[in-house]
Amino acid sequence: MRFLPDAEQRAFTDALGALLAAADTPAVVREWSRGEHARGRALWARLGAAGVFGLAVPEEYGGAGRHPVELALAFVELGRHAVPGPLVETVAAAVLLDAPPHAGRFLPRLAAG
Repeated sequence: MRFLPDAEQRAFTDALGALLAAADTPAVVREWSRGEHARGRALWARLGAAGVFGLAVPEEYGGAGRHPVELALAFVELGRHAVPGPLVETVAAAVLLDAPPHAGRFLPRLAAG
């Protein structure tokens, strides 16, 4: 059994790492800790657009489907760049809300970030 990321997974994490490096996450973290959330929210929106939160959301609700390996790889990059915000809580919410009547109402917005 091989536990190394495949080419597609490496491309995803490389793209995510580049997005986070370009976002100057150390400055975002400093601002976030001072209560200035504008750049953090903008970063959050870019992560949503990149499909990070959709990794935990089923396809029928606008997500990529449940992709635990890709989600773990994304969290490695998010942690490496110390991205602020409720990342784990967002993924946990995706799992908890995946039932009627909440799924159709909340999961599409969660997948979008």
